[in-house]
Amino acid sequence: MPTVQRRVKAPVRRMTTQDYLSGSPDEFKSELIYGELVVSPSPTDEHQGLQLDLGSLLRRWTRAQDLGQVWHDLDMVLDEFKDLVYRPDLLFLAKEHQGRRKKGRVFGPADLCVEILSPSDKPHIQRRKFSDYERYGVGWYWVVDPEAATLEENQLSDGVFVCHSEAGKDDWFEPSLFPGLQFRLGPLLAGDLKAAVKGKAKKLV
Repeated sequence: MPTVQRRVKAPVRRMTTQDYLSGSPDEFKSELIYGELVVSPSPTDEHQGLQLDLGSLLRRWTRAQDLGQVWHDLDMVLDEFKDLVYRPDLLFLAKEHQGRRKKGRVFGPADLCVEILSPSDKPHIQRRKFSDYERYGVGWYWVVDPEAATLEENQLSDGVFVCHSEAGKDDWFEPSLFPGLQFRLGPLLAGDLKAAVKGKAKKLV
């Protein structure tokens, strides 16, 4: 009689928010989703390049306008009791919400979270993240798809994310959160900051 082999599911690694925050940083991106430690592979060079260039542009703009601060890969603790900690690719915290920054992290929702999609991203994790950002009050959520060269701008309205605008590779994107800023995703993907912006932002690059 043939032997039936059963696939054994690997145990889920669970930890508390305190365990997660007290651990030493590692070289991979990790997030804590309701007690489950989720580790992502190292990002590609394209992903890193876009993250650095877009982050640099947003940081220069928000500093020049005295709007707040921008960080990349910073822990955002949404719920200490439910062990929920995300680490957006880029995060903006408005000047009036700087009190949420404690011990080198953000406790509570950011005003803007930017996620740059990677081929290794799991769809159910992205859906969970979208839902949690919405539930915990993240004001704006940008989803950038480097492969399709698109940017989707979502605004929280009455507790629900509404797609406010979409921009393609060569479209000029004007974030509602940052009036006056104009940039194109295509040149940013190519690493050309000067060609990526126009207007007031020209003076910053």
